Amino acid sequence: MISGRQTLSEIEGSIQDLRQQEQQLLSDMEQINAHHARLLDQRTAAFRELAEVRARNAVADGVINQADALQHRVASLLQARQTTIDSLKFRDGDAHTKRASFSQTAETLRGEIEDLEKRLDIVAADARQQLAKEADFTALTAKRHAAEQIYEQAKKKTKQAETDRQRKGEAYEGDRLFMYLWERHYGTGAYKQHWLIRTGDDWVARLIGYHDARANYAILNEIPERLHEHVKLLSEQLTEADAHVEEAEARRINELAGIDLKGALSDARNRQAENNKALETTEAEISEISLQLNRYAEGLDDSFEEAVELSAQFLEHEDYQRLIVLARNTSEPTDDRIVARIGEIDRKASDLQRNSEQRRRDLDRVSHKRKELLDVGAKFRREYYDDPASEFEPDDIAGTILRELIRGGITAADYWARSQRRHSWKGRPADPYRRQAGFPPFGGGWGRGNSGGRFETGGGF
Repeated sequence: MISGRQTLSEIEGSIQDLRQQEQQLLSDMEQINAHHARLLDQRTAAFRELAEVRARNAVADGVINQADALQHRVASLLQARQTTIDSLKFRDGDAHTKRASFSQTAETLRGEIEDLEKRLDIVAADARQQLAKEADFTALTAKRHAAEQIYEQAKKKTKQAETDRQRKGEAYEGDRLFMYLWERHYGTGAYKQHWLIRTGDDWVARLIGYHDARANYAILNEIPERLHEHVKLLSEQLTEADAHVEEAEARRINELAGIDLKGALSDARNRQAENNKALETTEAEISEISLQLNRYAEGLDDSFEEAVELSAQFLEHEDYQRLIVLARNTSEPTDDRIVARIGEIDRKASDLQRNSEQRRRDLDRVSHKRKELLDVGAKFRREYYDDPASEFEPDDIAGTILRELIRGGITAADYWARSQRRHSWKGRPADPYRRQAGFPPFGGGWGRGNSGGRFETGGGF
């Protein structure tokens, strides 16, 4: 079996790997945006230069002024944009520093709690040794054993009765005339038919000997039902007997554990709950900042879109179109070279756009997977899957299946469902005390219900 603590450690490691990938993609996208901004500036500068070459034409002054204004406006937008990005990066770094601190505290607390839980189980083993020598407790365990034996025997009888009902019932259920009368409730107070139909039914009943057959079939169906009711009653009695034994064990464990051990464990669990809550809050902040940073990296923010739009509007201006026409209609080589340079800038911009789209898809995928793993990790902690008693079947939950999630072959919900199917809780000597006291993973004031009952995994992702 694989411990829940180890599984969570693998999840945390994958989160860090995805963060590194995300940081690299963010850096790549920032470089692409910076390149894009330079191309915008170069294109505007090229048109300004073209206007200067064509200064003898009346259109030149208008284009030069527009170009100067555009460059100034775009530079202001991009500067303000960079200030916002720098602020988000600072917040992101601070949030990740806090998360690292909370994660380290969580790991320290898991170790502290595991040591205290081991001490509690040692105390519980001593308590059971003491109780085994006491007549009152021996009587309780004997009563529970007897109740268990009776319960198991009743379950076997019920199963046999069900088998008999199915096997012997085939003869009745295969008889169409018998089932016709049975479904009409013939022979009971519920039978209400016209006298003419009743006469025919009476004839059929006499023909097949329905009255005796009906009594036998009714008993055949009734026996399993009554046995099921009996098993339910015996189950309640066994549960009650279990509770009496556990209460006695819990009292003795409580006495031997003393206030120091109980207080230390309670304090550690409370600190764990507070730390987990702070960790989730920080992770929510990281996810929110990540969305904003991704938006800026992908060039989807208002400032960058405005800069691009202003450049587009400039290029669509009538004066710009006239400059291109003038340059192409002259024999002067200087303006032709400028026009060629503008064409090369446009080609680079197109190539850059294609590269940007691919990186954007990669960034969205990695960011989404990191968010999913953060949610899975939080779910693990909320469900106490990192508890010392938590373990998983050796089905590579922390290996192949985790990598499948990261690759995109399964969703986080799929991963969680598989985790639940492979999860179990180790039985420990002090579990009676934990159930009585509401200690995790059985409940209490640490964020779970199910206090006093057997713990069952549940909940959707």
